Amino acid sequence: MILHIETSTKICSVALSNHGELVDFIETSSDQFIHGEALTVMIDQLIKRNSIDVESLKAISFSLGPGSYTGLRIGLATAKGLAFGLGIPFIGVSSLESLVSLARPKHPNATIAAAFDARRDEVFLRIQQENKVLLMDQPVVITEDFVSPTNTLVWVGDANVKLKEILRIESQHMFDDEIQASAIGQIAIAFHRFSIGDFDNMDQIKPNYTKAFYSGPTNA
Repeated sequence: MILHIETSTKICSVALSNHGELVDFIETSSDQFIHGEALTVMIDQLIKRNSIDVESLKAISFSLGPGSYTGLRIGLATAKGLAFGLGIPFIGVSSLESLVSLARPKHPNATIAAAFDARRDEVFLRIQQENKVLLMDQPVVITEDFVSPTNTLVWVGDANVKLKEILRIESQHMFDDEIQASAIGQIAIAFHRFSIGDFDNMDQIKPNYTKAFYSGPTNA
């Protein structure tokens, strides 16, 4: 039994899996970034409504980034606290890899472009063709001159609204707005890593912000 935590975007999501299969999940979305208030309450609700003894958890996975600075810090702190208190391992999962994992069953042969909205014309982007990563998680400025590494990309994530206004070559870009960040996307990745004993060091791990923290007004 593994608990999964996703806090990299405005969506706050938690899920439970057993032997790599979804048991249950709870998620909510708010422009106010309510992760600090909602996350521990959602975890408690999920555990109680499935009548699970928290001691039966074998590991915790969480969104490592990229994404919201505040959300990632809250998710990591919560995962660390639970893992330390229960004495179980924890697993940091790329937020964008998790998004690709969600998209793969629906688009099994497609090249997936997983993107979270960042400031201005920038997105956090990962491009993956089956198990081959064509572009590793990084901030990218998207313009109408963006060149796809393959004939067609399937775009998923909360950057789609912005990207539709920028990328106008319809033959090269497909947009699936239904696939958004969710703790469910961590299940297969986390179970595989649990199975081979690939855990993160609690003392060394940090969120993958991919770029320096910015705070202050912008003219954009």
